[in-house]
Amino acid sequence: MESIAPRLTAFQLTLQTGTRTLVESLDLTLEAGEVLGILGANGAGKSTLLTVLAGLAAAAQGRVTLDGSALDTLPPLTRAQHIGLLPQGDEGGFFGNVRDFVALGHYPFGAAQGSPFGHAPDDLAPHLATWELTELARRPLDTLSGGEHQRARLAQLAVQAPRIALLDEPLTHLDPAHQARLLAWARSEANAGHSVVLTLHDPNWAACYCDRLLFLHGDGRWQLGTPAELLTPDSLEALYGPGTAALWRQGDRGKPV
Repeated sequence: MESIAPRLTAFQLTLQTGTRTLVESLDLTLEAGEVLGILGANGAGKSTLLTVLAGLAAAAQGRVTLDGSALDTLPPLTRAQHIGLLPQGDEGGFFGNVRDFVALGHYPFGAAQGSPFGHAPDDLAPHLATWELTELARRPLDTLSGGEHQRARLAQLAVQAPRIALLDEPLTHLDPAHQARLLAWARSEANAGHSVVLTLHDPNWAACYCDRLLFLHGDGRWQLGTPAELLTPDSLEALYGPGTAALWRQGDRGKPV
């Protein structure tokens, strides 16, 4: 399987909730080898956008293509073999252990071969180790702390090995060390030729790890550019409201300190 991410493109995408327009006429192409950060206030449409890009929801207007094919015409297993979505939370109801939960990441490929749960333990070991889950592998999933559970969800996504990874607030529940590990993983995925999209609330993390940023204002407006272009005190206050420029601590050379 080739490693370079396929091209996921949104054309004139408009997202709505009820009568409210969240995003209007968005044109966006996810580039192979980049980390794209999406920032915006609560309710601005970040999660909605990711579900549409994953093919799990329909836009009010516009279309999404994967290497030129309309995303909504592709079978779910085909989409899942290319695109992985980490939502903000899961619905629960999984009563197995951590290892079995992580192994579900292999489902899109195992199911296509008629063996959805035939993942060898050796295949899981590196992922469990990366997310410090080796000692927790036999623990029931529902006994984990919030941060441990989030790491299990990240390990499951890593097992899926999508070339386009869409992560919705992946830093939730993680301590600073594991936040840094997650962002380093995102950077390594991009360096391997994959496309990674993260919704974030910390502009300093965005400056350190993202190649481009998408600001969603929640009223249809959006901005797309580099961190150097978008991460300014004025733009952050326009995005989040008065007083939020303090979130951005900039050094003398434009690097976060």
